[in-house]
Amino acid sequence: MACLSGREETSRYFTELCGRKVQCVVASDYSIDNFSRSGDGDTTTTDRLSNKHSHQFGNTSSGVKNNKGDTRTIHIVNENTVRELSKAIYGKDGDKQHHLSATRFRPNIIIDDLEPWAEFDLIGKTIEVVPKVVEKNDIIKKNRPLRFRIVSRTVRCAGVGVDPLHPELGAVDIPKLLAKHFPQHGPYLGVYAVVDNNQAGACGGTLAVDDAFRIVT
Repeated sequence: MACLSGREETSRYFTELCGRKVQCVVASDYSIDNFSRSGDGDTTTTDRLSNKHSHQFGNTSSGVKNNKGDTRTIHIVNENTVRELSKAIYGKDGDKQHHLSATRFRPNIIIDDLEPWAEFDLIGKTIEVVPKVVEKNDIIKKNRPLRFRIVSRTVRCAGVGVDPLHPELGAVDIPKLLAKHFPQHGPYLGVYAVVDNNQAGACGGTLAVDDAFRIVT
């Protein structure tokens, strides 16, 4: 999916499977729309996914609701929240056979050094990546950091009942256990974020293991 040939091959596969033309949506497929502000007659612009591709696939509606109809979101899980849930289920002495890992929750990013459940306090805020190692080329980008806007909590379903790295451990009813042990939070664990290109000077970038983040708004 990261290269044109891969997207074309995927498109052909689903076209043959469905009997209808299917085309993969390219991440950069944006259009600029002009619209008039009511009252003053001035115009402004907004970017959104082109109407040329009207269907997207995603496992969450968070992006659609909070990011101009774009399904692309980033799933962030707090390691300490997972540890807290694991201790509540298995006790503080849980072993390799009886513990929860953050990978079970299918995150794109795992964060640490944050109090359990404190990630929910970040909703509506923007965080900025602070690289652990600054490369020479990054000096130019110093004033154009990578930022994420936290948009919503992640509701859990039966899909995280099985650990993808250790399926032999069997299924666990995560939504039920969240509601039992943390009714004030259940059935939520993790947050969704989107890359924030709206802040002045913000841009896309890279994220590496051991990078940190800070709250900017």
